[in-house]
Amino acid sequence: MVRWKKVLMCGLATATLASVIIACNKQDHQQTSENDPTAKQPVKLHLLGPTRTNKYVKFEDREKYPVWKEIQKLLDDAGLQMEYELVPNEQYNVVIKTRMASGNNLPDIVNISALDNTTVLNLAKQGVILDLNPLIDKYDNGNIRNMYDKEFPFAKKATTSPDGKMYWFSNLHKKLYKGTEPAPVALTMSIRKDWLDKLNIPVPTTAEEYFQALKAMRERDANGNGQADEVLVYDPSGFGGSIAQWFGLGTDITAVDVENKKVVSPWYQEGIKDYFRYLQKLAKEGILDTSLIGANAEQVQQKITDNKVASLHDYNLQTYREPTIRGGGEYLPLMPLKAVDGIAPAAQLEPPFLVWQKYAITKDVKNPEAAIKFFDVVYSEKYADLMYWGIEGLTYKKESDGSKIFINNGTEEELAKTGQVTGNTLMGDTVFPRVQFANLEFELSRVPQYKADHQLKIMNYKPYFVNMNQNYLAIPDDKQLETKTKLLTNLTTYSSELATKLALGQKSLDQWDEYIAELKKLGLDQLIEIDQQLLDRYNSLN
Repeated sequence: MVRWKKVLMCGLATATLASVIIACNKQDHQQTSENDPTAKQPVKLHLLGPTRTNKYVKFEDREKYPVWKEIQKLLDDAGLQMEYELVPNEQYNVVIKTRMASGNNLPDIVNISALDNTTVLNLAKQGVILDLNPLIDKYDNGNIRNMYDKEFPFAKKATTSPDGKMYWFSNLHKKLYKGTEPAPVALTMSIRKDWLDKLNIPVPTTAEEYFQALKAMRERDANGNGQADEVLVYDPSGFGGSIAQWFGLGTDITAVDVENKKVVSPWYQEGIKDYFRYLQKLAKEGILDTSLIGANAEQVQQKITDNKVASLHDYNLQTYREPTIRGGGEYLPLMPLKAVDGIAPAAQLEPPFLVWQKYAITKDVKNPEAAIKFFDVVYSEKYADLMYWGIEGLTYKKESDGSKIFINNGTEEELAKTGQVTGNTLMGDTVFPRVQFANLEFELSRVPQYKADHQLKIMNYKPYFVNMNQNYLAIPDDKQLETKTKLLTNLTTYSSELATKLALGQKSLDQWDEYIAELKKLGLDQLIEIDQQLLDRYNSLN
């Protein structure tokens, strides 16, 4: 542990705090009146975190935003006086590693999201950050327990360390429909609806119909430029594209089957060979644009802008693609398409419950009770409302059914001028965690009816795989983490290269047993075993 500390310090010695521009903002808002000397004085808290990267809405201008005034009232009511130490976002990774490794002169509360779990647990073992459970037990007013035990029980599972302790608070998010129904959104294959309509092609219901539709778009010049350049954008190096799920495959080299509480690998699943045969057919026909395999987002977007992308993998409710298409266009999200007899096509869903980011209380905290009071503010319903939705009548309105809908009053630049911003826009992910009670109604209100219909159909679709497998795996212990890290480097590289070459027909399926033997040699079975242990522990936690 000492060795780790020395290496980290030496590697970052040049990144001294003296070279970092730090914005320290002390707030002098007092809960008391000068005429009431008996009133209790507020408790000071020192918080360290990164700045926001928003070009127009800046935390240092917070006093001009109505939402900040309401947040400040919550802090005042809790008797807290905040000192904010905000480091430019692009410098924060270096600063936080240096600061935490030194273990000296630490703030009361710190955003440690830039540190991986291994580093954080090492800091915990050294006593640099505190176990939160005894502090919660002693000082919580009920808000923290309500959020972690009732509203977001999955968060406790995802943040409980192997020794049963909890060392960081997190951002919490859930999305509901009609107030009670969990609302996952889908990642799916979308196809050009306007081209289907133009060429009178029925909406595909099977993988073969999808192939024929894309082939017809090329042959019949759907974009009207005289060239057969209408293409599918799809990366076959992994299994995160929804075509893989049509063949019943998981979304990564190991994937969580949430319904059956089982870790699977696409390499062992029944539809794997048929999947590669299908991709080979798409590539041979010229439908799959092989030039975009491994391409960056800008290259893909340029192809979309040039009106050449017939189909791609994306969120089913996305609305940002269509306005970028030269000449216009519409993308229709597809339901999972039947690909192989005897295999039910699966959906790929983004979970309605999310947990991310890390906020810790350090060993140098001067008043642990005040630190817990801060998080009691954070995990209050009022704070959550201000952070995600903002202020009623200014940033959101309520529909007749009680659901909230954002008021869109212009660009971020315009909103910065009018003050119509939410707490998340102003200060989320700095020293202030996000707590988000989202609803599907707002998203449905801003998309075409065919996308809304797709969302309502796919919400309860089964079978499905998630796009965030790590959300369902407990934090590994030292041995598990060391083994996984050692295995994943070579295993992931081999899997990615193999999948790409099989999809493009550069490797033969006739040597399948050799490929599986190599995957086993690189530790695929061992990785599945460890992830199953982590899934089992996750599901065993209360």
